[in-house]
Amino acid sequence: MTDGVELDFRAAQRAFSQHVRDPARYPAPNGLDARRVAVYRDAVIYNIERFMSDNFPRVKAVIEPTRWTDLVRDYLVRHRADTPAFARLPNEFLAYLTQQRHDARDPPYLVELAHFDWLENELATDLRHIDTTRIDPQGDLLDAPIAVNPIHVVTTYRFPVHAIDGDYAASDAPARATHIVAFRDTAHRYAFLDLNAVALELFMAVRDNPARTARAMLIDIATELGHATPAAVIQGGSDILQRMRQRELLLGTKISPAP
Repeated sequence: MTDGVELDFRAAQRAFSQHVRDPARYPAPNGLDARRVAVYRDAVIYNIERFMSDNFPRVKAVIEPTRWTDLVRDYLVRHRADTPAFARLPNEFLAYLTQQRHDARDPPYLVELAHFDWLENELATDLRHIDTTRIDPQGDLLDAPIAVNPIHVVTTYRFPVHAIDGDYAASDAPARATHIVAFRDTAHRYAFLDLNAVALELFMAVRDNPARTARAMLIDIATELGHATPAAVIQGGSDILQRMRQRELLLGTKISPAP
């Protein structure tokens, strides 16, 4: 008898959750007050829509309000989240847009824009701490080992995601890709830099070759470019590194341990 009651309760829960998730396809279970069901049904879509609006503001800005609500409803209907944690739900929404969303009316940059929105939450929830105890914030960036902010993500986009808003009209990707380095500074603030190809190459070289000096790397870059005056490349690279340090993508230079 108890097993039968449990099965009936599970069936009622499943029917109710199906209706709340997809009311157009699944009617409300019989015997429930329609007004109370509507409160739960509306609360679910409202809370998810508000949560996704907060975490994907750029995506919401490029989609008409009614279509935004439809998009969130489609996510609720079609996607099965793998986590109950609120902090990880942006991952689920991005997965839905990347793998399950197929609507010809969506702008071609929608997934890239969503990824750019997602980066902020991804970096905000990174549990690592930036340790600056053995870093000189005013050190010589050309000739001393550089301390790179460890909490960063490098991404290349076809579209200029950082410049897209509700007024963006281009439907084709520009000829030049957009290179973004998103990061979290020592005050736990989200930030990003839009780098050209040379600046990105320099940053990646500094990050991936901690034993080499930036001066040596810039000389290599000048050689690759066939530049007639390597000193100009070194000065330009120094300016780029200074800008990165001002924003705290670079934290300064490493202090060698005492002998």
